[in-house]
Amino acid sequence: MKNKNRIIKSNIVKSVYTLLTVVLLATLNSCSEDILDKQPLDTLSEGNVFNDPVFLQGYVYNIYNGIKPPWSPGTGGYIGLTDIAAYAPDTHNRAGGFRDYLEGLLSPDNVTSLTNIWAEEYDYIRKANIFFEKVEGSEIDPTDLDHMKGQVHALRAWMYFELIRTYGGVPLITTSFQLDDESFDITRNTYDECAQFVLSECDMAIQLLDGASSDPGRISKGAAMALKARMLLYMASPLNNPSNDQSKWQAAATAIKAVIDMGYTLHDTHEDLFKRPIKTNEIIFGKDYTPENRIPDWGYNYDFWPSGFDARQRLMPTQHFVNMFQLTNGEYPYEDDGVTVNAASGYDPQNPNVNRDPRYYSYILYPGAGPVNINDGSKSTVRLYEYWEDANPNADNAPPYQNPNTVDPINGQELFDFGRDSKTYWVKGLTPFHWRVQTGYTFKKLLDFEGPRASFDYHYAQATPYMRLAEFYLNYAECQIALGDEALAREYINKIRQRASVNMPDITSSGVDLVRDYRNERAIELHLEDTRFYDLMRWKAGPGYVDKTVRGLTSVTMDWTGAQPGDLLGTLHYTYGEITEADDRNAWPGDHYYLFPIPREEIQRSNNALEQNPGYGN
Repeated sequence: MKNKNRIIKSNIVKSVYTLLTVVLLATLNSCSEDILDKQPLDTLSEGNVFNDPVFLQGYVYNIYNGIKPPWSPGTGGYIGLTDIAAYAPDTHNRAGGFRDYLEGLLSPDNVTSLTNIWAEEYDYIRKANIFFEKVEGSEIDPTDLDHMKGQVHALRAWMYFELIRTYGGVPLITTSFQLDDESFDITRNTYDECAQFVLSECDMAIQLLDGASSDPGRISKGAAMALKARMLLYMASPLNNPSNDQSKWQAAATAIKAVIDMGYTLHDTHEDLFKRPIKTNEIIFGKDYTPENRIPDWGYNYDFWPSGFDARQRLMPTQHFVNMFQLTNGEYPYEDDGVTVNAASGYDPQNPNVNRDPRYYSYILYPGAGPVNINDGSKSTVRLYEYWEDANPNADNAPPYQNPNTVDPINGQELFDFGRDSKTYWVKGLTPFHWRVQTGYTFKKLLDFEGPRASFDYHYAQATPYMRLAEFYLNYAECQIALGDEALAREYINKIRQRASVNMPDITSSGVDLVRDYRNERAIELHLEDTRFYDLMRWKAGPGYVDKTVRGLTSVTMDWTGAQPGDLLGTLHYTYGEITEADDRNAWPGDHYYLFPIPREEIQRSNNALEQNPGYGN
């Protein structure tokens, strides 16, 4: 570490007034009754804040905003940069950045159109550094203060973890910027130095939080232990462990097992695991979001609901992801090429939604899925996901129609031979949206069908897990595969498959097949939890995954021949293939792409003291 740690950005100098404003807002949002007894807000001083447990806790709560949420930098995080999802660029505010990445054109000059996590995390690291500087000699009860110190150590570790899994080694800054500092020039620490700092911060948090109770949504000793274990897994992974040092895998396994042994249990049902209240039996650290502290814009519903529901539909599953869901006999529907049907499975591509892993029905909306409740004011209804065209259309898809139901029996809406989520439904002006990237599927995992399509005021039911026991079962299995104990690896994968609401056959594979099964299980279980992209990076598995052609349902048609009044479905016919409307995915550019480039403006602010990541020029 250099002579004196300094903050990189000169524009982050804040006045005490601004600092106190942030603290007051955070404290007010904490809804503490004690605040009513405090002195007038316009007479508060910096000393009041850092010597008052209520106001100081409010300051700590504000630092929690430095945790990158799993949907950041845009809906779904980076999942649309992987093999299991595709972004709809017409609707996504990060479309330009995603396109640059997929075309192999990410650079120091355009990386902030994808993410500005460098500046965001260092801003909150500065807040954490101020906390430690200002609480020296605080009059707050030592027990209360230690609890807050433990949280902030873990939060600072979390933010550095995000930075180093994105950029590699970064500057380690542990003091706030001062006006009389000599220079803003600062160089990067190595990846190993940064990783060791994260571990040491976690160790301090574990010690300070030992025996302390934590409310759901707040850092606990278990959360600090889990973050340490996750850091060790990344340190052991191929990207950061090119020699495959077995001691690193063993260290990760030991730390992960310590988390597992803390007494967390898998929640009985997987479906309500992502709904309020936070299921603390399985979720080690998670949050739910109120209208005052909410996910961006109109939320998951508007971003994930099908466009036929008059929603934005920014993200959708690929056929590759859908193919990861096995049949209930434990066989995959397709061979590894994703095109050849697995003869041993009994799978019928013209009847694809029967006898699938129960998680398939919980996590995927497919043509004919439902009925689901659509809460959207005057258009509210209960209906199927109707992604199909008319198999026998009249000219211009005009009436008369063969559908024996001309009126929706629930709400009286008009029905057609084509579905209400079809392109024809949009062409006829019956919905304002039908975005050009359509795979035929929609993510269902985080939707709240009891909540409205779009609202700034509604308290949606979703709970977002940041760390949960199922991940650590899978992390432990990965370590055991690397250490050569395949039997133990299978045991921990199968614990998840044996969840009462899943009850899938045990994995029995070995070797490369076990690695495939493990990675597929991980993708299914943890999708939309900010893991898939970083997993591919740390495994050095970009080629064939990040650049994988997007496939899906190129055509779904409905034949109503023989359908009777009251039948919700006739006979569906499916055609599978490449989704040509998806953004081009060029060949994997090379190993430099496993890390993002440092934004050019950050290098310039450091007077070129920061060294750019290899492969991105100067």
